[in-house]
Amino acid sequence: MKNSGHRLGASGTPLENTIEGLQKSSNKPKRGDFRYWEFDIRESSDETVFVFHDDNIEVSGNIFETSEMTFSQIREAGLDMGISIPTFSEVCDFLEGAEENVMVEIKYLSSEKARSEVLEYLERSSHWKAMATPERFSKSFPSEIRDIWADRFDSSGVELVRVGRHRVNLFNSYKSRLRWFFAQPRWLFGL
Repeated sequence: MKNSGHRLGASGTPLENTIEGLQKSSNKPKRGDFRYWEFDIRESSDETVFVFHDDNIEVSGNIFETSEMTFSQIREAGLDMGISIPTFSEVCDFLEGAEENVMVEIKYLSSEKARSEVLEYLERSSHWKAMATPERFSKSFPSEIRDIWADRFDSSGVELVRVGRHRVNLFNSYKSRLRWFFAQPRWLFGL
């Protein structure tokens, strides 16, 4: 089912995952195809959590991986493309008090600082959740720290669910080989 709140309501436009796109989409919650606000987050090399969908970004005709760039470099690249790439906190501040559900898709987090920032924002509201694909979950929460973060998410009352299968809690699933096996396949997407 298509969600008109995907990428802050501006999916498929140059303004996707931007505050400007969200502002232009303020009427979307009234539409029948609106399910929740959704946006993608990742971390820059200087531990800034920002909102952007792709792993890579174009800079002067060359493609660079965002995880290897500082946020100021990323923001400058965005401005060169005609968009203002926001930080995670800027989007959270803008959505603060929103009555609609919010899904934050974790694309890439590598530092304890970034993980903590995300969890702190998510636990402020009962209608916000995190989601990830199993692959991105495993990269953002590697096995050596996964139990610690499972406990932190659980004690905060925040769920981290599978993209497309929001009943599958990834921290619960990885603890069982069978549940983890069934969390993996893309052919179960939407179930």
